[in-house]
Amino acid sequence: MRKRSKEVMGHQLRASEERKRKVAAEKEESVRRECEMIARGKTEVREESYRKFQLREAQKKELVRSWSTQHQLKLARETDELEHRKKNGMLLLAQCDRYKRCRQCKRCCDNTGTSNIWRESRFIPGCRLIV
Repeated sequence: MRKRSKEVMGHQLRASEERKRKVAAEKEESVRRECEMIARGKTEVREESYRKFQLREAQKKELVRSWSTQHQLKLARETDELEHRKKNGMLLLAQCDRYKRCRQCKRCCDNTGTSNIWRESRFIPGCRLIV
């Protein structure tokens, strides 16, 4: 009986040690997986931050380029307008004869009295429509 109880006790000790090793190995494996997940998340956050930085820099460069282009166009318009003002020695009617359209509003300069109403239309009194 004594031999049998020693065998049972030894078996139980080995089983408990094996369970402890198994639990420790599982815990170690889970810690390793969590470390890998944290490292992967950290690299993803870093890459996302870098992509956003690149996007912001590209937008900034595009805005600077656009602003410089607009500034150059404005300077060209201002110099053109300044030249136009300096050359403004002709009378108004002479200018209308020379230029077909107004420079600012792009309207036709000759006052011919044209109308937008058709010639064959008639106005009937008391009616709201032109026939």
